[in-house]
Amino acid sequence: MKLDAILDPAAVGVLARLCVGLLSVAVSMLCCPRAGAGKDPGCLSFGVIADVQYADQDALRKRHYREALAGLQDCVADLNTRDLAFTIQVGDIIDRRAESFDRVLPVYSRLAMPKYHVLGNHDFPLPRAEVLAKLGMDRPYYAFSHSGWRFIVLDAQDICLHGGWADDSDNHRRAEDMLQQLEAQGLPNAVGWNGAIGEEQKEWLAATLRDASERGERAIVFGHMPILPAACNPVNLLWNHQEILEILQSSDACVAYFCGHDHPGGYAEQSGIHHVTFQGMVEAPVQNAYAVVDLYGDIIEIRGVGAVPSRVLTISPRGDTQPSEP
Repeated sequence: MKLDAILDPAAVGVLARLCVGLLSVAVSMLCCPRAGAGKDPGCLSFGVIADVQYADQDALRKRHYREALAGLQDCVADLNTRDLAFTIQVGDIIDRRAESFDRVLPVYSRLAMPKYHVLGNHDFPLPRAEVLAKLGMDRPYYAFSHSGWRFIVLDAQDICLHGGWADDSDNHRRAEDMLQQLEAQGLPNAVGWNGAIGEEQKEWLAATLRDASERGERAIVFGHMPILPAACNPVNLLWNHQEILEILQSSDACVAYFCGHDHPGGYAEQSGIHHVTFQGMVEAPVQNAYAVVDLYGDIIEIRGVGAVPSRVLTISPRGDTQPSEP
């Protein structure tokens, strides 16, 4: 008798995700030798989740909105078994409709460690202030330190058509103007689902990186949208990605930029900064997609689960970085 004749489709799906998840953990331990050798006391670990995009609606093309909730449940259960300093989701925790928050946030809140949010372009079915309150965010962009590392979170919906701004607000008007300019130049990222980082936030980013450098901290920057064309499909680039690249590259503290938004994911290194675009959970209904990042003195080790590949990235002086293949 066939297995699918005994189990209902939902049970088969759960078994499939379990088997793939166990296989992914085993592969990550093989790809990242330190992962199976006991945790180094000098290691700082955290979880990364990208583009859950939950909504109670049928799948469209590669996006499995409803199934993403089960993926997040499995992810949370796994991360809670690990010794993590924090977990961060890098935007688009929902796809649409305010009631989606009521289903997905209670699952995310089950994480036993501190947890952080990055704002994504799909996260604004409500005005900006209401979304920030839903997510428990005091500010749309912020930074925190842990064990000699500075973690900097950007708001790519600062200048955006879908950032919870009123149509008559300065930020919304700037977004309309910027999009028109990009369209006139024929640039691939001249699309309404992207956004930009405004002047005040750029000044804050530069000042935060200077402070990290003065304190001898290394910095990892999180944003929803990619900023390096080689690490993504260029259609999904932040509108003013080059300006942000220049700020990061001018700092000797920044060693990595982590983002989502471009669901297939990607990786590239430039000027000593590792750019990692994490694969979207919404497009991984069976194998899932998330990662654990281990920070050592000279290594960033990404232990991917499911669709996220494992990587070992060397931290070295600018222009002398030696990333490994996934």
